Amino acid sequence: MEPLKGPFITPDGFIKIFITPKMISIASQKADELGELKNSIRHGAGNLTGFLGEQLILSAFPDAESCPTYHYDILHEGKRLEVKTKDRTSVPLVNYECSVSAYNYEQRADLYVFCSTHRRRGESVPFEGYILGYISPEEYKAEAQFLPAGSLDPSNGWKVSADCYNLPISKLVRFN
Repeated sequence: MEPLKGPFITPDGFIKIFITPKMISIASQKADELGELKNSIRHGAGNLTGFLGEQLILSAFPDAESCPTYHYDILHEGKRLEVKTKDRTSVPLVNYECSVSAYNYEQRADLYVFCSTHRRRGESVPFEGYILGYISPEEYKAEAQFLPAGSLDPSNGWKVSADCYNLPISKLVRFN
């Protein structure tokens, strides 16, 4: 018998999805085609993570469609979704931060949807992902804390690599 593939709702209200080889293949192809964008924080190395976040949304919501523009990534039930994804070596917790780069702060989406990919330390490819929750850009901007490049994020001691706005995951609308 094959193990269940999800999606599942976690006790923290995240949607958990096991990442398939097909999802990795699609995300890898899109990442390679995109290359390095202007002002890329990780010089293109984060493209796979970003596209895997989109694959998580498309997997959880089969009626959603990819609409890659600068302003949003996915169209779902008439809403323009901008997907923001972080790669982690641990399961996300509600006190972790979600981030929006200051460079992308003027995107015109209806909702920011935050995701996390989870990979084992020392491995380059994640095996599971989480849709953490969502929030309108207006609410995000009203609640988020600005962190300039080079500063330390007071919530976790991370040295900020580019100007960004952070918000705890606990402030997102989560799933039940």
